[in-house]
Formats: sequence, C-alpha cells, structure tokens
Amino acid sequence: MKPIPDCVPDALAMIIATARAVSDDDFIHEKVLLKVMGALAEEGELDMHPADIYLQSWEIACRALGVRDPYENEKARSDKTALGVLRYLQELNPPLDGESLYLGLRIALAANMLDFTGLGRGDIQERIVDLLHETPAHDDTQALISAIEKTSSVMLVASRAGEIVLDRPLVEALVSRGKKVYLAVAAKPVFVMATEKDVETAALPEEVKVVNPGTAMYGLVPERASSEFRSLLAEAGVVIVKGATHFATMTAGRDLFFILRAREPEIATRLDIPLNAGAIVMIPASGDK
Repeated sequence: MKPIPDCVPDALAMIIATARAVSDDDFIHEKVLLKVMGALAEEGELDMHPADIYLQSWEIACRALGVRDPYENEKARSDKTALGVLRYLQELNPPLDGESLYLGLRIALAANMLDFTGLGRGDIQERIVDLLHETPAHDDTQALISAIEKTSSVMLVASRAGEIVLDRPLVEALVSRGKKVYLAVAAKPVFVMATEKDVETAALPEEVKVVNPGTAMYGLVPERASSEFRSLLAEAGVVIVKGATHFATMTAGRDLFFILRAREPEIATRLDIPLNAGAIVMIPASGDK
C-alpha cells in the first residue's frame, strides 16, 4: 500500500492532469487544485486509506470542473486505438507463436506496460510486439496457468480503458477452456479506469459476466465493496488482478495473481524488480511474495 505522504503529491499531479483534460485555462487548473488541496488539508493527519485520497480528490475535481467524466473522450480514443492494435496482432504474418492462454497472459501484460495516451496506434503496434518478446522481470506465468487448469472459475480485475480491449485474447482463452469468467470493472468513471462502457467497446465474449465492486473506489479495496462482490471474489477459483493501482491498494485475504508494470519505486522494491519492469506475480494470502 502506498504510504500516505507519497499519495498526496501523486494525487495532486493526477488532478492537474485531469483539469488539463477538460480545459487549457490555467485559472481553472489553479481553482481545481486549490479546492482539492483545501479538502485534503481539512483532513488534518490524513487518517484515510490511500485509495480514498485519490477518490476524494477525483470527486472534488469533477464537481469543480462540472463534468462527470473528464476522461470520457480520451478513454474512447484509447479503446478505439486498442481495437486497431488487436486487429494488427490477429493479422500478424507470421502469427504470434504460442499456446492461446500463454499468449493471452503475455498480451495482457504488454497492454499494462503501454501508454495509450502518449502513443499513436503505429507506435503502440511496434511497442507491443517488442514487449511480447520480453521476459517478465518476475514470472509466475506457469503457476498461474497451472492454477487456471485446476479451477472452473476465474475473476479478472481490469485496469484501464484501452488496456481492457487487449485483455480480450486472455478472456477468450479462458472461455474456450470452459471457465466461468467474471470481469470486474470500476462501478463509475474514476480517472482512466475501465468501466462497463469500455467492456462494450471491447466486444468480449457474451459468456463473460461483468461485475463491479458496487461502490466508487480508486483501486480495489474488497472490504469496502458490496457483499455480493466480496462473495464472488472469495468464491472465484483464481483471481487475476491487473495494474499497479490495484496492487498498491488491494487487501484481499486470499491468493492473488497480479499482472502489472512496476510503475512506482515501492512496488519495484517489494517485488525486487527494476522500476517500470513488467511482472506476472503470485501474492499469497499472507501477503508475502
């Protein structure tokens, strides 16, 4: 979990980016930033879960900006770009080499490594092929595949818009093996996290059951989710969680597999891998690597 002092400047940087996504007016940027800073200052010692700092900052910024989803257009562009990248991967000649579940996992990791907002489709196509040839810095892929083979149900906790489109090969591989697949997305727009709207664009198999935690949150904090979601999380045979945000906030008392890029020093340190490296890693219920 990200330490509270580190959360505040990180959240403020994200709020500035959010304001800029809506307006190029510096006065509005300053107004929104001051509102968020004032609200956080009122918390005194900031005795909050780190995920709440991001969520509260987001909600204040959206009210100040007068919009429900500042990233709506950007997320739609990311989804559209990812659809083009997925077609590119499907049409590669020679095709990608490997068993479908293994490839699905590697594409899912490569997607988490990408910056959909900073790259064009051509750049992403070139970058994703390079990433697919890289070995994860921490690689529990075979353990994950073995766990999937032994279960009848899998929950995939999605990360960002755009990225979720490139999770489709993994989801299709799971469905083709007869697995019951639950796909967890954000209950409502929060930064660039994927929602049900992005699931529709991704055109995932109809057998997939889309679920959400039942309440707004940034990252995934099961104890704050609905009882229905907690039951699904506990009952799923395998839970695959995508992204550094979820890794930094998730506190489920069960074995979890994470697919992520170590975007922050504390995550890289915990996993003992280089900063910004990719990993497919099992975290047991005890929380030890």
